[in-house]
Amino acid sequence: MGRTEVQAKVIGDKETREYTFLVDTGATYLALPMEEIEALGLRQSRGNIRLMSATGVVDVDTYFADGELLGQEFGAILVPASIPLIGYELLENLRYRVNPVTEELEKVPEDEVHPRYLL
Repeated sequence: MGRTEVQAKVIGDKETREYTFLVDTGATYLALPMEEIEALGLRQSRGNIRLMSATGVVDVDTYFADGELLGQEFGAILVPASIPLIGYELLENLRYRVNPVTEELEKVPEDEVHPRYLL
């Protein structure tokens, strides 16, 4: 599969910024570098979560993020990462999937069960 990137806005208490996100269907959450999380003024949640990363199992703080992806507003859990990433949770919540031919996000039709494992 190729590389899919998409522009999205993240709205923080301090400011709103637009990023080019790598769509990572192997990742779970929305992610930004820690310096961006701080610059936006995102609100930290009370606990942390344990994730499997490329470097092994890590405990990370979580944050709450509002934003806009392809004209659709969202609220999401966000975690720190080295680059901006969009994981499958946000894609599924907004009913997007990656088209492997065009390498772009496409909207899942309302009459289609999504994700397929819900059948």
